[in-house]
Amino acid sequence: GPFRRLIAAWFVNGAANALPASLFLFFVNDRLQAPDQSGLLFLLYFVSAILGIPFWNWAAGRGMKHRVWGGAMVYASAVFAIVLFLEPGNVTAFAVITVLTGLAFGADLALPPAIQADVIAADTAETGAKRAGIFFALWQVATKTALAVTSGLAYVALEVAGFQAGAGADNSETALTTLTLLYAGAPIVLKLLAVGIMWRFDLDRERLQAMGAA
Repeated sequence: GPFRRLIAAWFVNGAANALPASLFLFFVNDRLQAPDQSGLLFLLYFVSAILGIPFWNWAAGRGMKHRVWGGAMVYASAVFAIVLFLEPGNVTAFAVITVLTGLAFGADLALPPAIQADVIAADTAETGAKRAGIFFALWQVATKTALAVTSGLAYVALEVAGFQAGAGADNSETALTTLTLLYAGAPIVLKLLAVGIMWRFDLDRERLQAMGAA
């Protein structure tokens, strides 16, 4: 039960992360019209994610991991909503958003695997079976499926909207709005859905200790 809830949230949140990852260059190049800044912005995001990991590990050690992860997703969604209102040339504002959401991505890197480890420990304590390999395999399937399916659907939607990438492309406002909604709007909805899935997750520290799995 806990693993089904966790992997569902992981899949939905993975889909939310896959959209900006797949459309990042399109958004920076064609919506912000700042192709020369894409490399720096990309670097800022991942450096911020790495820097955020110690904080999220610290926070998880002082509270319920799933609630800390949920809080991180809500925070990321609130910050990312500003992207919906950016105009061409708003590179500085986007850089700030990139740093702040990158810090939140550190929670995605640190907390779900930690929760998964708790699930495996609880399963072993409850059943006596060692099924970590199965859990890890399903985890990887969910990760890759979320990326492949979400990216594929996003590209199809952009094609239907008439979006064209590349220098000199003359995109309509409809195409650029579709790009923005896919890049920022859809991930916000998906992350909030993942929060809803995990908020009542019932495998906390007290239950693990009662099972002898902590």
